Amino acid sequence: MKKHQWLAALCATTMAFTAIATDTVSAATVITENKTGTEDGYSYELWKDSGDTTMTLLGNGTFSCEWSNINNALFRTGQKFDCTQSYKDFGRVTVEYACDYNPNGNSYLCVYGWTRNPLIEYYIVDSWGTWRPPGGDSIGSITADGAVYDVYKTIRENQPSIDGNTTFYQYWSVRREKRTSGTISVHEHFAAWEEMGLDMSGKFYEVALTVEGYQSSGKATVTKNILTMGGEATTTTAPPPVEPDADGYYFYDTFEEDMGGWNARGSSSLGYSSYFPMAGNSSLYVTDRADTWNGAGHDLSAGTFVPGKNYAFGASVMQESGSTQNILLTLQYNDANGETQYTTVASAEAASGEWVNLENTSFTIPAGASSMLLYAEIADTTCDFYMDEAYGGIEGVTGKTPVATTTTTTITTTTTLDTTTSTTTTGTPEPTVVGDVNCDGNVKIGDVILLNRFISEDAAVSVTNQGLANAEVDGVKGINSDDSTAILKIIAGL
Repeated sequence: MKKHQWLAALCATTMAFTAIATDTVSAATVITENKTGTEDGYSYELWKDSGDTTMTLLGNGTFSCEWSNINNALFRTGQKFDCTQSYKDFGRVTVEYACDYNPNGNSYLCVYGWTRNPLIEYYIVDSWGTWRPPGGDSIGSITADGAVYDVYKTIRENQPSIDGNTTFYQYWSVRREKRTSGTISVHEHFAAWEEMGLDMSGKFYEVALTVEGYQSSGKATVTKNILTMGGEATTTTAPPPVEPDADGYYFYDTFEEDMGGWNARGSSSLGYSSYFPMAGNSSLYVTDRADTWNGAGHDLSAGTFVPGKNYAFGASVMQESGSTQNILLTLQYNDANGETQYTTVASAEAASGEWVNLENTSFTIPAGASSMLLYAEIADTTCDFYMDEAYGGIEGVTGKTPVATTTTTTITTTTTLDTTTSTTTTGTPEPTVVGDVNCDGNVKIGDVILLNRFISEDAAVSVTNQGLANAEVDGVKGINSDDSTAILKIIAGL
């Protein structure tokens, strides 16, 4: 969605800022059209392709801005260079900032800039509006300044740039959790991108704190913008390799108290469900999947999961789409050339309402793999799903709690019952089996699902009088979650 028609290369002769007298303005000067210059040792620029924009320079790199009726607009202050040095020549590069940020629609709050030879447009995004940029699949993730950022590589073909309309790559780091103040260690992102195979040999043109709007409106006030360059460049040290526990697991996540190392992939949301645990009292609940590849992901450290060696991975999953679905554990990684690749670790055909195991006890990490992400997804639908007992371990280990044999449960009801009265029916009597809530003659996970929905007062379900009698499992009068837990113990043979 770019942009810029300026072609001048402005030069900073030292690591400290040297103001260049190109178009110096005073603080509190209001700019409404495309303009670039310097003030208080900071370069500034307002760029737009159309619409209404206002940028007010407040001194020391701070500014306020407003936009409306725009297609694309950028407001930024920072520093521009003469494209003779790479980022490594500058040592540490940090931006300490604070911003009152109020977008209405699509917008980014970021550190932004360009390099030449190769021509690269880069973003380090800390907050955004209604859409999390840039879309598509992440090529991996990095940790910088105590937070996880997803990394992307996109291409712009014959689009505006600092060198006119041309084709160029964009590099992105997008913070998983929004923030509007803090410190961005730019050099850490650059070094991490280079380790991931992205070409960072280009010569520095610009680094700037930026507010961008795209087909939106909004306003922002940058109250702090301290750009520091120079000194020893420190980078986040990779964590030491994890040793397997006594049972052979590098990680084993039961989702009882936390999500372990699992994070949302794509637009999905993660939460807990106490209604449908495969084991224990809760499971991971994956919702808001806008695309089939959206799901739950777990970063794998190459220091622990060594490329070329074999490991075991697994998880128990359940979906409720109403039909059988193919559920996958997939490994996303960068190959030796820096290209993103995908390989299936395990898959299973899962009937609706049934827990199944996704498991591979001898999976080979591809040689040369880096930026690895293990994730669960459903191949052909965006329905919600549940996950429990997810693990990675030494070759040969399996899950601690095997999935109980289950059958698909289709919940259909025609009568809402008054649980305080008895009902006389004709025909074949329903079976009396302790724990058999759906009265099919068996005690399985479908009975727990039905009872939990009934307890939560789900208007779409009801339970017959005999089913309610069968649900009285814990010996205490009244249907509640303790009965659900007792039925789970019956299923598990406890």
